[in-house]
Amino acid sequence: MANKTTLSEQIYDELYHDITDQRLICGQKLTLKVLKDRFNVSHTPIREALTRLAENGLVTYYSNCGVTVTEFTETDIRQIFQFIGELDAMAIQFCKNAFSEAPLLFELEQIIKKGNVMLEQGKITEWKEFSEDFHVAFYRHAQNEYLNEAAKKLRAKIEVLSCMYYQQTNVEEINERHQDIFNLIRDGEFDKASSLMRSHLQYDMVYALNAYKEYQDKNK
Repeated sequence: MANKTTLSEQIYDELYHDITDQRLICGQKLTLKVLKDRFNVSHTPIREALTRLAENGLVTYYSNCGVTVTEFTETDIRQIFQFIGELDAMAIQFCKNAFSEAPLLFELEQIIKKGNVMLEQGKITEWKEFSEDFHVAFYRHAQNEYLNEAAKKLRAKIEVLSCMYYQQTNVEEINERHQDIFNLIRDGEFDKASSLMRSHLQYDMVYALNAYKEYQDKNK
């Protein structure tokens, strides 16, 4: 690659997806030596990538152990989903004006349509991208960088957890709740949509708690 920034971005993106897709599991140690051998680069772009991952809460630095993929407690999971539920609900409220509403509705409709096709074809991995984009769309149209920054770290952690609970039965229910939220926004019921978004994230929290417990039992 042409420069360190490009190398760092490439390493960050690859490690990000390895963690969120759980090819690198929670609690796994990442050493500079192993990563240097894997990417065939110097330590500098690796350290830069790891710093960004730490800022997003996907890895944790320990003084005696180096860097490990972040693990979760039950309290962590509850607080993450409680907070993102409030942020998503706030983002919906910020979209409640004439200039945001029409573009938001158009984008949400396209996301849902494409996601439905993926779900009908049983392509859960592809559907997951549209599911995540459904939530992110509200932040794009809310046009508030402080709100978006507050949610960014949590979204990375939620990607890790959602990888564990995105199973056919769960995703069908998630997809239905997305459709219900869209219907309320289409009807101008932004307050009800915000309330349903909070409820939606509470259901996701239950999925995550159950899935993470099974995940821990399997990886003992």
